[in-house]
Amino acid sequence: MAITDIVSDPGLARAVQLRLDEALICQEHGAYTSAVIMLGSLLEGVLVHAADVRTATVPLTRPARDTRLQDLIQHAHTNQWIDQDAKMASDLLRTYRNLVHPLAEKRAKHNADFDTADLCWSTVNAVLNDLAASNPQ
Repeated sequence: MAITDIVSDPGLARAVQLRLDEALICQEHGAYTSAVIMLGSLLEGVLVHAADVRTATVPLTRPARDTRLQDLIQHAHTNQWIDQDAKMASDLLRTYRNLVHPLAEKRAKHNADFDTADLCWSTVNAVLNDLAASNPQ
């Protein structure tokens, strides 16, 4: 599967692919927090796109670009674009993505390591697979 199978906007697809590529580079070089942040950004990008281009049985209350990641995850699940396992894992990825804020990392008393990033990769794969499977095109 290619990102363009899920993201039809060419410019956004390039940006999402870049995040995927950068996350891989970060993971390979032990920059686990950076990998997680890139994966969280990718997740947000694909969910915003899905909310913009798909017909929703339950619409968002504001434009997708102004919607928090937490609400985008719920929206994708409510509209059956992602399964329950992907929703739950995405909520965890969102929490880890928030480690971009040093104070959040301090409060969590946790910094990302290989296992954290590995969980986030699995989450992104699950979401991408679910979005591809539920894509009406």
